[in-house]
Amino acid sequence: MDEVEMDVSIASEADQTKVIGRPIVHAMVDVYSRMIAAVSVSLENNSVLGFTNCLLNLGEDNKQLEFINYDVVSSSYMLRKMYVWNEEDIQFSINEQTTRQIIKMRGKIEDSAPTGFALLGYSGCGKSTSLKQLFDNIPQVIMHHPDPATNITQITYLVVSCMPNSNFATLYRQIGEAIDNALGYPEPVYELMITKKCRSLAEKQLKFCELIEKFSIGTIVLDEIQLINFNSNKENSYEGLLGIVNKTKIALSVVGTDEAYKKLFGMLRNARRAGEYINASAYTSDKEYFNFLLSMLLTWQWLDKPITKAQAQELSDTLYECTGGIINMLIWLYKWIMIEYLDNRSKGTIVIINEKFIKSVSKKHFGQLKGAIDMVNQAKVEEMEDEQILMLAESDKNKYEMPETNVENLAYESKMINIVIGKVHQIYTDVTSDDIARYVRQILAEDEYHRMKPTEVAKEVVAIITGSPTRKKRRPSSKAPASKNICDYISNT
Repeated sequence: MDEVEMDVSIASEADQTKVIGRPIVHAMVDVYSRMIAAVSVSLENNSVLGFTNCLLNLGEDNKQLEFINYDVVSSSYMLRKMYVWNEEDIQFSINEQTTRQIIKMRGKIEDSAPTGFALLGYSGCGKSTSLKQLFDNIPQVIMHHPDPATNITQITYLVVSCMPNSNFATLYRQIGEAIDNALGYPEPVYELMITKKCRSLAEKQLKFCELIEKFSIGTIVLDEIQLINFNSNKENSYEGLLGIVNKTKIALSVVGTDEAYKKLFGMLRNARRAGEYINASAYTSDKEYFNFLLSMLLTWQWLDKPITKAQAQELSDTLYECTGGIINMLIWLYKWIMIEYLDNRSKGTIVIINEKFIKSVSKKHFGQLKGAIDMVNQAKVEEMEDEQILMLAESDKNKYEMPETNVENLAYESKMINIVIGKVHQIYTDVTSDDIARYVRQILAEDEYHRMKPTEVAKEVVAIITGSPTRKKRRPSSKAPASKNICDYISNT
């Protein structure tokens, strides 16, 4: 390991006239291959802290996310071109700062849209924490000074956390808020610009395109996409979001659950925009990694007689059963185990940390935890079933020369039929499975983007069996649309 001082000075973010020092690069190099194994950049010279950070970077499990995000941001900027206007009549004024030069980064229309990443996994598995670690080491705002009279503000990334039951109008308001936070504005500026001055959804989309070009925003990450209300949003809302990506070449990444991802990118032509898939909950199936996390937690104990490694191995199976291997659940359960132990000791009761005690603490403080873990385990089983269905669908495709695009539809249809047959047979045992399967196919033929849940499909099947009226179709509206669609704008520019 070695360190080197870079030949560059860093200015203060709060006051750019003040120099805070030169960055120190700590590197770990493999002696045999001469490969760089880990790197850390800080202001700590000849410090144990700098080398410690380098060692921590070596052991981090989010290297895949870091490399993918680097490619995402780089490809996004490579697909753009800078345009500069020097016009005396045009001025922009925000917070009493005025410039006569207009500088924008516009996407190259002839190039394809960039792709982001999809960080998907169970709730509580550490997706948001991984995002924080990723962007903690990346400057969000960079000020460029090509000449003394010109200031160019570049926002490298925006992270937008979706609100519960939110629609796309709320999403664009949050994007304006994220821009204000990145620039350090104490009062909302661009948030009000998007919400107050832009009434229709298309106007909000166009304003966001302008802000992307103005601040050279590299990538936007939508966090907690499972909170979006997919039932209240129309298809053109999703098309408009991807139209922004196509026009400005901003990279779009998503973080959330697999189910929400399938709803957001259910159409095949949209799925490629989400880029590379990262399974954030893959570690939950690694028992060896779970034991490593437990050993780290056992560093902090408040027991009269500390738990030994041999005892920890015995308790590992119980903790894994109660938490499903999810980091967040493991930490909270371990915390309450320690608190319950100290509480009992203060009352004069001596308890033993064993399987019975752990399960009692889990049941007391996490009544809903058992159901959540069952959902996680069920999801793992369904993933295995999906893989088997895809293998069967692939073999059927080869046998009958089925088009490639029908493989996933066949897997979805087979899975839905099996679930609905089980639900319907609980009520109508005399209806054959073949009839139910035929009814399901009829219903799914109208559900082009796979938005219906198994319970909704089962209700439709029951309605067909009983002859009850099904859902009424909306009459086409003769009213003219209130605003121009973003896709129309993009195609005309």
